[in-house]
Amino acid sequence: MSYMGSTFPDSSEYMFFGKRRNRYHRRYTHWFIPWALLAYVCFKRAGWIVPRLAALVDGREAHRDVWACAGFWFVGCLLHILEDAWCGTVPFLRPWKRDVGVHVFHMSNKIGVMSRGEINFVLCSVGISLIAFLLRYFTVESFIAFCVNLWRSI
Repeated sequence: MSYMGSTFPDSSEYMFFGKRRNRYHRRYTHWFIPWALLAYVCFKRAGWIVPRLAALVDGREAHRDVWACAGFWFVGCLLHILEDAWCGTVPFLRPWKRDVGVHVFHMSNKIGVMSRGEINFVLCSVGISLIAFLLRYFTVESFIAFCVNLWRSI
C-alpha cells in the first residue's frame, strides 16, 4: 500500500492542476501536514494494527484492516515527500512555498535517463529494504552469523 501511495502526490497534481501541473509541482500536494493527519486518523481508526490481507478477504473485522491499508497509503505519500526533499525543496509550514530540502543528489532532466545520484539512491533503498526484510526473520546475532557465512562461501 505504501508503494502505491508513494506515487499519489505527483499523480494527484494532474487531477487538480491539469496542464498547469509544472507550475504547482511540489507545492500543495507535497505539503506533509495533510498526509500526516490522514495517516494518523486512519491508523487511529484501525486501532494501530498492521493490516492482514486475509482479513480483507474473510470479512471479519475487515473495516480495521481497510483503515490500516489507507494509513499505509498515506505513509507512502509522506515517504514520497521525504524523498523529494532529498533532491529538491518541498513546503514545510506554508503549502504555497517550497522552502525545505537538501540536494543530496541531482535529478537527470532527460526522460528515461538516471543520474548517478538516482542510481545510488535506488541501490541504497533496495539494500535497506532487503536488510529490513531479513531482520524480521533473524535476530541481530543470527543475521551477522548468516552474513559472515555467506561472505565466506563467496
